[in-house]
Amino acid sequence: MPNNLLDLSIEEVSNLIEDGSVSSLELTELVLKNIERIDPKLNAFIKVLSEESIEQAKKADKARADGINLGSLHGVPVAVKDLFATKNIATTAGSKILSNWVPEKDASTVSKLKAAGAILIGKCNMDEFAFGGTTENDHYGTTRNPWDTSRSPGGSSGGSAVAVASRMVFSALGTDTAASIRNPAHFCGIVGLKPSYGRVSTSGVVPLAWSLDHVGPFTRTVKDAAIMLNVISGYDIQDSYSSKNKVDDYVTNIETPISGMKIGILKDYFWDPIEPSVDGAVNTAINVLKELGSVNQNVSFDSAHLFPILMNTVLPAEAAAYHKQWLETNQDDYGQKILDRILPGLVVSGPDYINAQRIRDQIKTGFMKMFEQFDVLICPTVPYTAAKIGQLEVAVGESKMEASVARTKNLFPFNALGLPAISIPCGFDNNNMPIGFQIIGKPFEESKLLQLGHNYQKVTDWHLMAPNTA
Repeated sequence: MPNNLLDLSIEEVSNLIEDGSVSSLELTELVLKNIERIDPKLNAFIKVLSEESIEQAKKADKARADGINLGSLHGVPVAVKDLFATKNIATTAGSKILSNWVPEKDASTVSKLKAAGAILIGKCNMDEFAFGGTTENDHYGTTRNPWDTSRSPGGSSGGSAVAVASRMVFSALGTDTAASIRNPAHFCGIVGLKPSYGRVSTSGVVPLAWSLDHVGPFTRTVKDAAIMLNVISGYDIQDSYSSKNKVDDYVTNIETPISGMKIGILKDYFWDPIEPSVDGAVNTAINVLKELGSVNQNVSFDSAHLFPILMNTVLPAEAAAYHKQWLETNQDDYGQKILDRILPGLVVSGPDYINAQRIRDQIKTGFMKMFEQFDVLICPTVPYTAAKIGQLEVAVGESKMEASVARTKNLFPFNALGLPAISIPCGFDNNNMPIGFQIIGKPFEESKLLQLGHNYQKVTDWHLMAPNTA
C-alpha cells in the first residue's frame, strides 16, 4: 500500500479499489480530510459535498461487493467547475445572479461521470460566469496557486486545476472558451485537455460563448485524461453543437510508440515574446520527443495576428447575447470585472460579428493545410509562469504585456478553430513555478495528442511533482 494514496493516478487508485486494497469510502474520507486541511488557504471549492459523497462512496463499495465494476472511475473522487448543473445542488457559475439556482437535472457530463461510478466531491471556484483568467471572484473569493499562494492559478477554471494539483481530487472538469483549461494547467503543473469542439457535450453547462465553449478534464497524467475523455465523450441530442463523429477508445492505443510521428513546431507568433525559462523547458521537451523518434520541423502561420481580432469580437458579442436579460434587470449583481468584459459585447455590430466569423472560416482553412504535413503541432502553453494575484502586467522576455493577453495568446486560436489541444507539464522556473507545453491536433484526433503526451510522461517525471501544502 503506497504511503500517500492521494498522489496516485486514477489508473493506480482504481486498481487498488478493484483488488480490495482500499475502499471507495476510505478514499473519499481521506480526500475530504485533505480538503478540510488545505482548502481554507487555497479556496478551490465553492461547495464541498461531504455527506453526498460519503453516500456515493458507500454505494460504490456495495456495487463492487456485488460484482459490479463500472470501470476506472468507479469509486474515484472527482470534482466539477461550478457551472456544471448538478441535480438538487446549487450551481452558481461563480455569480450572485445564479446563487440560488438549484437545477432539476445534471449536466450531461455530470450524468456520465455518475454513470461511471465517480464520486462527486464538490463544485469548484471559478471566474464569474467563466469570463476571466485568474479565478479572483468578487463573490466567492480568490483561488490561490498551491505552488505559491501569492500567485494566481489562472482561470477561469482555476478552482478545478488547484483541486487536482493539490491532491484534493483525482480529476476535475473545467471549461475552456479562450484558455480556461490549459492556462490553469500550465500555471498549476498538471494536464489540461481541451477536446475538439463538439466532442464533449456542453448540455447543462452555463455558457460563456456558444461557438467557443469546450468541456474537458484536468488530471495529473495524460493517461488519466484519456480515461476521463472515454467517459465524457460522445454525441448528445441535447446539445445542438454535439458531434456525431466516431469516438475512439482513447486508452487503447496510448502506449503506441511515437517513432516517425511528424511534429510541426509553431514559431513566430506562438513563440515570441517568451520568458527564457519557458523557452528552455519547452525546447527540452521537444528534444525529448525527438529522442523518442518524432520528426520535428519549425512552421509559421501568417494569419496568426488575426486571432486577437476574433477574440475581441466573437467572444464578447456571444457573451453579451447570453447576459442581455440580466444586464437589463440585475446589472448591480455582477462583479465589476465581468461587467468590464461583457458590456463591450453589446456594441459589437452585426456586420462586425459576421465578418469575424468569415475571417474565422478562412483562417481555419489555412491552418488545416498544416495538418497535410504534420500529425500534430506544438508550442508553449503560456509564454510566462504564474503571476502574482492582482498583477495586471507581466514581463515576458524583454517585453511587457497585459497579463490577460499573454495568458490567452497561444490558447484562444484553438478555441476559435475548434481543434483539440492539451497542456502537459514540462518543467519549472527559478521560482519553482510550473511550465507546460501544448500539443494541438486535427479535429477529433485526440488520440494522437494523448499518445504523444503519454510517451513523453513515460520518460519524464514532471507530472509526479507535487506542491507543498503542509
